[in-house]
Amino acid sequence: MCVASRAQRRVLTAVVILLCSLAAGCAASGCDVHWDRERESSGAISVSWTLDPSPPFAATPTVVRLTLRDRDQKPVTGARLRLEGLMSHPGMAPVTATVTERGNGEYEGPLQFTMAGDWILLVTGELPGGGQIKKQIEINGVRPAS
Repeated sequence: MCVASRAQRRVLTAVVILLCSLAAGCAASGCDVHWDRERESSGAISVSWTLDPSPPFAATPTVVRLTLRDRDQKPVTGARLRLEGLMSHPGMAPVTATVTERGNGEYEGPLQFTMAGDWILLVTGELPGGGQIKKQIEINGVRPAS
């Protein structure tokens, strides 16, 4: 028979209340998972992205496709980009990918998420003419390996 102390029951109760609050808050705010055609824009460069497969699975190769457009929606070519995947909680090693330009402002990089959960992708690099780019993409709900 397992008997928890009063302190253990209080901690467990607090954790359950916290998890329920987080779940209710997420449901109320409409936490949707958007995998394709997400768009980030700041300054003169916009970044659209897709994942293949979508949704991604842990321990399975995923191709991250990025499309860069300028303010006039013209393709941004000649960028040198880096891709880094980070778990949304501390303590996990990042995963990185070499990004290859495919032409017409389109770039892609192979990435393998090491575990299920929420990830943040950081797209950084140099633009033609010496400018810098830094975009953050949230990937919610990477699925467990099948």
